[in-house]
Amino acid sequence: MMDDRGLKDDGFLSKRWFFHARHPDAAAGPHGGVVVARASRGMRAGKTLGMDPERPITIDGSHGEGGGQVLRTALSLSLLTGRPFRMVHVRANRDKPGLRPQHLAAIEAAALLGGEAEGAAVGSRTVAFKPTTIEPRDLTIDIGTAGATSLVLHTLHLPLAMKADSPVRLTLLGGTFNAQAPSYPFMKETWCAHMSRLGLPVGLKMTSAGHYPRGGGRLEVWVEPGKPRSMTLVDRPPLTTISGTAGTTNLDRHRRVGERLRDRALAGLRKSGLKVAAEIETADWPGHGQGVALELTAHHGPLKATFVALGERGKSAEAVADEALHELLAYEREEGVIDPHSADQLLLPLALADGRSVFTVTEVTEHLRTNATIIGMFLDKPIRVEEEDDDGARVIVG
Repeated sequence: MMDDRGLKDDGFLSKRWFFHARHPDAAAGPHGGVVVARASRGMRAGKTLGMDPERPITIDGSHGEGGGQVLRTALSLSLLTGRPFRMVHVRANRDKPGLRPQHLAAIEAAALLGGEAEGAAVGSRTVAFKPTTIEPRDLTIDIGTAGATSLVLHTLHLPLAMKADSPVRLTLLGGTFNAQAPSYPFMKETWCAHMSRLGLPVGLKMTSAGHYPRGGGRLEVWVEPGKPRSMTLVDRPPLTTISGTAGTTNLDRHRRVGERLRDRALAGLRKSGLKVAAEIETADWPGHGQGVALELTAHHGPLKATFVALGERGKSAEAVADEALHELLAYEREEGVIDPHSADQLLLPLALADGRSVFTVTEVTEHLRTNATIIGMFLDKPIRVEEEDDDGARVIVG
């Protein structure tokens, strides 16, 4: 495991953020729910601020990222800590505010595991959840639309892994390729690798692809019991290989979309100057609708960073390939180990682990700040983000 001795301590901290629990009567900070301060010392959450475990936490869902992530993290933590919550202004920053089918599916699944929900209906802008006793078991959850199966999985994974005595199987029906959520290739390549590294092994298999607007995807998940452990990842190993998959669902083979995706991406990689081998395979995914996706994964030793671009009506295969390639090359140009799509997803398991964790990230996103905010409402675990203007940031948990 790598250590953090290579980090610069002098002159590194151009920005330093501390996330900690909000006192019930305190005003919301600029990122909502917690106070965010510069260069502060000694902030702590939970017990030192007099949290009442029976009193529902009130969460303003419009703050920070303002989307479904606020609800997903709150549901996971409520199940794990036993603390009820009430959320107002649910997804107020979105084009269609309130609960959407994928969020409703997450709430209903959390209630099936062990809880009671109020206000759980599509379009609802206020929802309350009270955890009871978690009963891990196999579940089949049908979102009913092309809503993201990955986001329902994010809600359930940690409560199942940390409370189950034996492996649990989930069958999630809905979207497996989503523009505003992690798509299946990212989950399979990068998210699973991160979870395994943290002591939370999970297996995924997509038996049917689900693209917008048809949906109909099927994701099979095997959750192994586990307890998250801390980690230190601050120095990125050298790039060793690039792999990828150019996949299509129910498209005319004569259009050669998969081959065009592959060839465009390989040509772009050659022009980029990256001196590593690259291999991209084509795939014909079964499914009910039509869809196109290109996944590119950068392998830095045992670490993976996956970038996925999706097709849509009027968007050429070449444009899809350029989009995925642009994200991968942007990651390779930046400092930091963890890609911006993974950083916020690591915070919750690390906050639940014993000990202190440190990792560097190429970009501090609003999702990262928002997740730190919600975690601080439930857990006595400080999260600090030390941000440098041009070279990513270091995240310290604990």
